[in-house]
Amino acid sequence: MARGAGQKRFRPAPTCGGNGFCAGLGFFSGALLALVVALWRQHTGELPVFFSGGTQLNSTIAAAAAAAGQAATAAAELSVGGGADQASNVTDYTALVMHAAKVAADAIDRLMDVGSLPHLFLSYGNAAYFEFVHNWALSVEQIGAPYVVGSFDDAMLGLCANHSLTCVPAQFATTSDFRGDFAAFRAMGAIKAQLVLEILERHPQLPLLVVSDSDTVWLRKPWAYFEQRPAADFFISTDCLSTEMEEAWTPKQGKPTCGHIPGNWFYAFNTGLFAVRNRPAPRKLMASWVMMLTDPGKQHDKDGHGVDDQLALNLLFDSDLSLNGGTEAISEDEPRVIWVCSRTLSLQALPVALFPGGHVAFVQRAPWKLGVEPIVIHLTYQRWWNGGKRSRMREFGLWHIEKPEYYSSASGGTSRFLTYENNVVPWVNAMASRRYPNGRQMPLFYKMWLGMSYQLAAFRDALAAATMLGRAVVLPKLWCWCDYHEGPDILRTCLKGGADYAEGEPPFQCPMDFMLNVEILDWQEVEYRNPGFLELPQVPAAIRNSRVVVEIAGRQPDGLEPPAGSLVGRSATAWPGIPQEQLERVVKPVETAAVLELRGFVPGFLGDFTDQQQAASFDLLWATNEQEARWCCATWGPTDEEYRTIDYARARPFQDGWAPWTAPKLLVPAWCDKVSKEDGNHRFTKLAQHPCQFLRDPSTAPVDDDR
Repeated sequence: MARGAGQKRFRPAPTCGGNGFCAGLGFFSGALLALVVALWRQHTGELPVFFSGGTQLNSTIAAAAAAAGQAATAAAELSVGGGADQASNVTDYTALVMHAAKVAADAIDRLMDVGSLPHLFLSYGNAAYFEFVHNWALSVEQIGAPYVVGSFDDAMLGLCANHSLTCVPAQFATTSDFRGDFAAFRAMGAIKAQLVLEILERHPQLPLLVVSDSDTVWLRKPWAYFEQRPAADFFISTDCLSTEMEEAWTPKQGKPTCGHIPGNWFYAFNTGLFAVRNRPAPRKLMASWVMMLTDPGKQHDKDGHGVDDQLALNLLFDSDLSLNGGTEAISEDEPRVIWVCSRTLSLQALPVALFPGGHVAFVQRAPWKLGVEPIVIHLTYQRWWNGGKRSRMREFGLWHIEKPEYYSSASGGTSRFLTYENNVVPWVNAMASRRYPNGRQMPLFYKMWLGMSYQLAAFRDALAAATMLGRAVVLPKLWCWCDYHEGPDILRTCLKGGADYAEGEPPFQCPMDFMLNVEILDWQEVEYRNPGFLELPQVPAAIRNSRVVVEIAGRQPDGLEPPAGSLVGRSATAWPGIPQEQLERVVKPVETAAVLELRGFVPGFLGDFTDQQQAASFDLLWATNEQEARWCCATWGPTDEEYRTIDYARARPFQDGWAPWTAPKLLVPAWCDKVSKEDGNHRFTKLAQHPCQFLRDPSTAPVDDDR
């Protein structure tokens, strides 16, 4: 049963554009959400008991947790005055960082013989992000790699012990010390770099250290890739969006964020994933990285941007400003290894086909289209904070912490699901021909708005039907005509600059978070499964193969019961406006099937709930989700927030009685001429895919259609 809706309002996730302080705010938001969940779990008796296991690892981590308390005390003694608001000079933070990294390295040495390892994986996290750390660790275990996690708080160590994960203390003070203090936030990044340096210097026999954020997931072993490229001192991921550009590896391609390719511009190295060879040049880089992050005089770059750990490393790579004119290969024999750090460090940018970010993997789906399996995926280019990350990993079968019953049953313990057909693409094409006849092209944004309105209405009715029948709803593949980006410039073409879209796209298959804020669904405990769920290998074949079709006829069949032919071959018939009582009756003969599949025109097919109180509860639940069912973003910056989003069409509440669902009309926003000139927002209303533009231009406006 879903939690009551309307008890909590959600706002669209704010965007930060890479600002380090915003990342700190995201960290705080995650901690706050984790606290809410923890309080609710405590109420329901679901909080884990720390140090409950009896393994040697648990006892070792328990000892590490005790050491963490001593480390925090020692760190406080190193801090002048002991308060975060007073610990603001480089001496204080440098001492804190060095001490925290030493404590972590000592703990690692007690846990394992690092010098005997051919490689080591390293990640970091705190209790607010433990589920991602847990998922990361399970993915690393599946590829058979040794690993360790640096824990930023004591609660994280307890969770690690409870789940038998290899974690060590890596904290310089209490977690509350840095959330509102950018200098302290930078110091946390410095701990990461200093711990890498400590490990490399203590263990010269260790050839390679791989460092990745906890929101990465490993799919296969990377060792062959690294071993085949001995010329590189350092490997790092990028925010490049084009596998085609990396494959061509030629100058002047004109796609942003792929400037690591010689002869191109705007490099974007991402510190969420890097690998360090144990050589002098990388160790020197780590030391410089720590110094930049602990120097208060380097908190901002020349343009005033806050220098977090990622920007700091990018600045170090271009310390002589040579990269602005394009990168340089170290030799003709090694065209994909480039010079950085004033030609003192050889760097290999990890190709996005094998080491993709979130857009390449989950929106473009490029690796699978190319017939390759990624080595690791980093959850970048995300929507809806952690809920969006969980959703995407679930959709691709990469959320390893899911309990087995998630794949085999709904909450009641029965293996019963309901899925439905998604005919949105032919429907949108038909509407485009109707509203833009004589070969005119419907703008992509209009197609996106219509398509999302259709898919939301279909999901609403399928979810309600599943609720009536005691099943979990499984979403079908979803389709989009516009990509998402925090910058409204995307409304020039509806496609992200620098990305690869396959021939015939759009429409393109898109993740569930393009349609809804999935965090709301999860908070409400709605019984749903992501698109592609029934094709996942974790789903038992007995469920996947036990499927019955429920055809949605054009009208109600004659007689009180469906015709006998509709039950031949294990099928059933429904019709537009079918109420709960009759829906339950027509599926009764096939209710033992694990999966019911609705086929036909799903939006608006479902009639009334039998119980009006249940109808009211469902309407409230859905209204809570609909408040975030909108396009973003049409403006940006601190002004014009009221003009930032465009709502998709809303469904008719069940309490208002049944009526056929008809194609909605996109109207000219009332605020088109109210958008200010701040941050250039007024000019976005003139872009080709902005409804303020194409709906008011006679050459691009639709014909009047009342059918």
